[in-house]
Amino acid sequence: MSLEENVNENVKPEISEEKKEENGNGENREEGAKPARRPQYRRPRRGQRAPKAVKVEEKEGTENAGAAEPKTEERRKPAQARGKQQGNRRSLPAVKEAGERKAPVRKPSRNNQKEAKSKLKIIPLGGLEQIGMNITAFEYEDSIIVVDCGLAFPGDDMLGIDLVIPDVSYLKQNIDKVKGFVITHGHEDHIGALPYILQQVNVPIYGTKLTIALIEHKLKEHNLLKTTKRKVMKHGQSVNLGCFRVEFIKTNHSIQDASALAIFSPVGIVLHTGDFKIDYTPVFGDPIDLQRFAELGKKGVLAMLADSTNATRPGFTMSERSVGKTFDTIFAEHTNRRIIVATFASNVDRVQQVVNTAYKYGRKVVVEGRSMVTIIDIASELGYINIPEGTLIDIDQLKNYPPESTVLITTGSQGESMAALSRMAASIHKKVSIVPGDVVVLSSTPIPGNEKAVANVINELSAKGAKVICQDTHVSGHACQEDLKLIYSLVQHFLGNTSIGWTSLIVSIWAIGGLQLLAIGVIGEYIGKIYLETKERPRYIIEKVLR
Repeated sequence: MSLEENVNENVKPEISEEKKEENGNGENREEGAKPARRPQYRRPRRGQRAPKAVKVEEKEGTENAGAAEPKTEERRKPAQARGKQQGNRRSLPAVKEAGERKAPVRKPSRNNQKEAKSKLKIIPLGGLEQIGMNITAFEYEDSIIVVDCGLAFPGDDMLGIDLVIPDVSYLKQNIDKVKGFVITHGHEDHIGALPYILQQVNVPIYGTKLTIALIEHKLKEHNLLKTTKRKVMKHGQSVNLGCFRVEFIKTNHSIQDASALAIFSPVGIVLHTGDFKIDYTPVFGDPIDLQRFAELGKKGVLAMLADSTNATRPGFTMSERSVGKTFDTIFAEHTNRRIIVATFASNVDRVQQVVNTAYKYGRKVVVEGRSMVTIIDIASELGYINIPEGTLIDIDQLKNYPPESTVLITTGSQGESMAALSRMAASIHKKVSIVPGDVVVLSSTPIPGNEKAVANVINELSAKGAKVICQDTHVSGHACQEDLKLIYSLVQHFLGNTSIGWTSLIVSIWAIGGLQLLAIGVIGEYIGKIYLETKERPRYIIEKVLR
């Protein structure tokens, strides 16, 4: 039996309406044959896939239907004729004839093709596998946003080079798509290249209050202030940029007003932490908004781009306030000597602690270094630093006070050749000279690549009889391994292999009040282990621990 005969034998053909009218009851009777039983057609269950439908058209004058040339196969839903037609029954789907050629695969529609091509692209233009020059582009269809726009300092092999800026050829080629720069914080490796890049890609800039103020100072120096749009954002606020919505989240860092970014795209949420640390006792402002990280984790995060500077360092990053205790010890042990503190110009919290300690011991403060003076002036105007009246004096008045009653806060902690401390060490500073007995505090750690320059400055200071202190005088502004684990746990919304997440622990701790942040930072992991053993409610566990 051929395939065609087998199909025709097993599948009964549909009965035309004319035959039904002739038989009265819609039955096809033959002589000597019993009446055919009416087939029962049931309504397909909900959720079942519709069968394939093939439309076959016979040529006129052709006896064999299997030899007919079929049209292209199409997927169609079965007819859903309702009402009085055919006794409220559904019509049977057409049957594919045996011997028919295989229909080609249906091509996706234009909308499906558009959806298939629409992908979120994360394009790092700098900052990966290097220190500095942080800039990352996020692209979806006709929208591009750029996170940060920093510079890098030249290496020893870059003779005659002052600054290194990123290559933004891709942004220039797609200038119509670029919606703006979104800045996480005001460090040079995140904003330093803006005056140069804006001359090629002039789009609006979005950032927090202190960050925008530092950017405006740079734009003013390059005569770009009037031609560049700026928008000051607050933590918790969002801005719509094309297909993206960007939310600013409060974090802690070695400069105030640092932010993480929650980038909402049509395909999901991307969390960009920026440079951050978890500081439960910041010198200024609020701690990091861990609750918002947990909320985003509960919603579901597509990808997280995290600060990896200290990813190889175990433990937690110390609080900025711990440096204040070290300063207090140094000032108490050297009451009869002049003290010079070198730190990052942008570390306003560090400067605030030096000022507080100097005021406590009755010393006058001198700020030296162009970038240091600029940032302190901006921070003072915006209220980010509080200097007691009569404490700050000009460098020209330094000679009017005995050396043991003064403190110099200066730049040059990274051994920059033209920074104030380097010029003092080389005896080329016009107003300050290093004398035996001076105490020089290096309140920073060398950035990778600057170790040799810092060592040279320390050697020159020691040769002039100065005492150099660099032990326990600095804490990092970047998250260590345990801080990264905490953020990752919040975003992933689980703790170990259990269903309880850090979100539950944080809510429980907040319900108690008081030592909530200490509990997360110091004994949070211990609380999690107790839960795995006892399965008690986190609130009760934390209450027992805090007692």
